[in-house]
Amino acid sequence: MKLFKLSTPALVLVVSSGYAMADVSIYGKANVSVNSYDDGSESQWELNSNASRLGVKGSYEISDDLEAIYQMEFEVHIDDGSKDGQTFSQRNIYAGLKGSFGTILAGKHDSPLKLAQGKIDRFNDLQVGDIKNFLEGEDRVSNIIMYTTPALNGLTATVALVPGENAEDGEDGIADGSSISVKYAHDAFTASISHNSDIDSQDTTRFVAETKLAGIDIGFLWQTAEKTDNSADEDSAMISAQYSLGNGYAIKGQYGQTDYSNADKDTQIVFGVDKKLNKNSKLYAYYAQVETDTAESDKDKSSLAIGYELKF
Repeated sequence: MKLFKLSTPALVLVVSSGYAMADVSIYGKANVSVNSYDDGSESQWELNSNASRLGVKGSYEISDDLEAIYQMEFEVHIDDGSKDGQTFSQRNIYAGLKGSFGTILAGKHDSPLKLAQGKIDRFNDLQVGDIKNFLEGEDRVSNIIMYTTPALNGLTATVALVPGENAEDGEDGIADGSSISVKYAHDAFTASISHNSDIDSQDTTRFVAETKLAGIDIGFLWQTAEKTDNSADEDSAMISAQYSLGNGYAIKGQYGQTDYSNADKDTQIVFGVDKKLNKNSKLYAYYAQVETDTAESDKDKSSLAIGYELKF
């Protein structure tokens, strides 16, 4: 849902000498939860903001077959007003062009590999529940240049290049890091394969599939990641599901595991229930646990929460 649509004469954005009309949207999400959190040594009650955000995005026509696009999105911290002294922290921020050739953008953005997860992370942004708590690859990358092809028979490809901007360490090229994904979508089935090269000092390959069976939304992920200095590698897998009970209620859960080359292991289990209030708001409750097994000890962290999400 868009809070504002700036298209009336009083609110129009005038650009270029041709006074082209701009399509501008202000949008956001408020997601607040009360969590009982236990990190394995101490427990406490917390109020969490869960990546609440505020953004501006839009486009305007340059010519009949070329469109300028942009987005400036910031995380806002509803719980305590700031994070590390910052009222706002950057999320996806870019400028770009869109046309029959596809879409090209540059700025700070989720990598193609991260985008390839689709909606299989049923507890995205939630404390302990997000899949980033047990696997690599959930990267938002600075200085990224990204191109996405037009769809062809359900197939799209996205390629991203990341200049290292660090000549002293030999990272002076246009593609010191890179990320690529290929996605196929048809009806209720999607699948993607993606690869990161030297993103967050990791080389990562990920396969994702989503489908709907007997009314159940099912997601599967498999990936392997290796440190670029060859110091460690890890294999991860997860499965998730969501089922609508009717009257706005849905139950969901996910299970995932990462095995490390040093014999350590992380295991995540999450389950919860949502209650839609309308198209843009819902109540939810969930329980998430991540168990870390190492040669020295086993340690669990967990979060039990109730929350409210509003999109606008």
